[in-house]
Amino acid sequence: MSSAKLRKEAERWYKQAEDDLGAASGLLSIGKHAQSCFYAQQAAEKSLKAVGFLIDSDPWGHSCTKLIQNLPRGERKLFADVEDNAKALDKLYIPTRYPDALADITPAEAFTKEEARMAIKLSQEILSCAKARIYQVSIDVEDADSEGSEA
Repeated sequence: MSSAKLRKEAERWYKQAEDDLGAASGLLSIGKHAQSCFYAQQAAEKSLKAVGFLIDSDPWGHSCTKLIQNLPRGERKLFADVEDNAKALDKLYIPTRYPDALADITPAEAFTKEEARMAIKLSQEILSCAKARIYQVSIDVEDADSEGSEA
């Protein structure tokens, strides 16, 4: 696929990630905490997949942690500060949706406003890193260093 098509696909996935994050906020505002947590996880997942599509790495799966770990080393470094965010959000993928995922309690009963707020915050931080990578406009530090030494 051409780099223009890869960029377009990445932008489509990132746009959906932003929409999912908006849904997470909307669900939080009406007290749907479990669903808010799930959409926060989905937003992070889709933003990481957007980066994968951008670099043509065929992202697969639902684990935000694995999506980061499967990136090439240089790309992974961009997400080092949010890898713990990914681990926390991964824990929300199943138990936010299925009544049998938690013992004797439904997701609607289990998840709190504070957990939803935190999930949104963690997701926002991942989206910020993904957005910076997808829409980067500055020269990489290594490239800038080599250009400065040639002068």
